[in-house]
Amino acid sequence: MVGAGPQLLGRFTFTAEEIVRFARAYDPQPFHVDAEAAASSPFGGLIASGWHTASMWMGLFVRAHGAAAEGLPEDHAAVIAPVGVGFGMTDLKWLAPVRAGDTITFFTEILDARPSGSRPGWTIYHRTGSARREDGTEVIRFELKHLAPDAREPRSP
Repeated sequence: MVGAGPQLLGRFTFTAEEIVRFARAYDPQPFHVDAEAAASSPFGGLIASGWHTASMWMGLFVRAHGAAAEGLPEDHAAVIAPVGVGFGMTDLKWLAPVRAGDTITFFTEILDARPSGSRPGWTIYHRTGSARREDGTEVIRFELKHLAPDAREPRSP
């Protein structure tokens, strides 16, 4: 709901194993895959790929919307495509590194929502995505626009 403030999507603790596994597959830079090489990097140690952090946000976002669709008929658009169709992200910022052992809390906030003029029963959303370490340091922030089927807003975990 517009004006409701940030909504909790969930939390995730990054482990060294998970950081390396993701990075080997999708972002194999030495400071993501090799603790020894990472120690001499500008980060001073192993850090998660920013894409890993963004992917965790997306996974929690989809799961939250999927939970909101529970009880709807299985052919309802909110069950088939819980978050709909993305138009793209803007202003993506990786603000601080995520290290092994960091527990990150993920949020979304709706900035604007309007009914689709061409697709009845769907809404165009403009929202932020963000995440913070336990000490409150923001690690990622971006804006997202997407077209989503009307259903209940996701429940907090």
